Amino acid sequence: MEEIKAIKPGPKPKKDDRTDDRRRHVDPPDRLKPSVYRQGLIESEDKIFKDAIVRTPHEFREHRSTCEKLVKMQHYGIPTRLLDISSNPLVALYFACGEPFDKDGEIVFFQVPASNIKYYDSDTISALSNLARRSKTFTIDFEKKQGPSAFNRSGDMPRLHHDIKEEKSYFLPIIDKSHMQQVFVVKAKMDNARILKQQGLFMLFGIAGEKTKPAVVPATWIPGGVKLIIKAEDKPKIRKQLSSIGIDSSTLFPEIEYQGRHLISTYGTGKYSTHE
Repeated sequence: MEEIKAIKPGPKPKKDDRTDDRRRHVDPPDRLKPSVYRQGLIESEDKIFKDAIVRTPHEFREHRSTCEKLVKMQHYGIPTRLLDISSNPLVALYFACGEPFDKDGEIVFFQVPASNIKYYDSDTISALSNLARRSKTFTIDFEKKQGPSAFNRSGDMPRLHHDIKEEKSYFLPIIDKSHMQQVFVVKAKMDNARILKQQGLFMLFGIAGEKTKPAVVPATWIPGGVKLIIKAEDKPKIRKQLSSIGIDSSTLFPEIEYQGRHLISTYGTGKYSTHE
């Protein structure tokens, strides 16, 4: 199992308490952009968010916060401002060996400062999550010098406060302006089997002034540009080896519909396992 053994952790964190996470991607231009920032979808983010709830309200009854709703949407492939990452390098390797099978995959190693890691119920996470409910015209002038009070009274900020108060009635309008142009790693509730199996975390993106432009992952989060390239021709062999240690679609996607796909993939060639 040469390929798997070759996986090594990224550089050890310094004493600023950074965490080590990995991200699978194959398309360099979009590699560190959440799905809603692709294909022009950001123009309609607020409509996508509301339509998802309108069409399947029963799916969101138990999710009070916007962050929890975004995680649920991400789970079902609805475009959001979240980007999936994993704390398990072998899970990242599995996804790096996925489609398109004729292109190389890539694993990026992140070291995220502790100050940019938040729990799902953080006020900062509430503020950034609720950007999803604001229209495409929402903007923040980060060059303008303002005190906290003036900033929170400016532009569409009062509307954002209103959205946040729907989930946190006690919320005070004292949003830190600098947080709105950053990326944060969210520790979401492990309330579905897929997140648990994939050891999943999420990057939540702020904005770069205009809502249509995402915040950028700092280069310092990828020390030395540490990444691992997976050659297209090696993907089938690596996935087979990962499956031998229990990392495949049946374990990472425990929902029943994915079990069906896994069984078809396993037995569809007519070759059956000998340990039945």
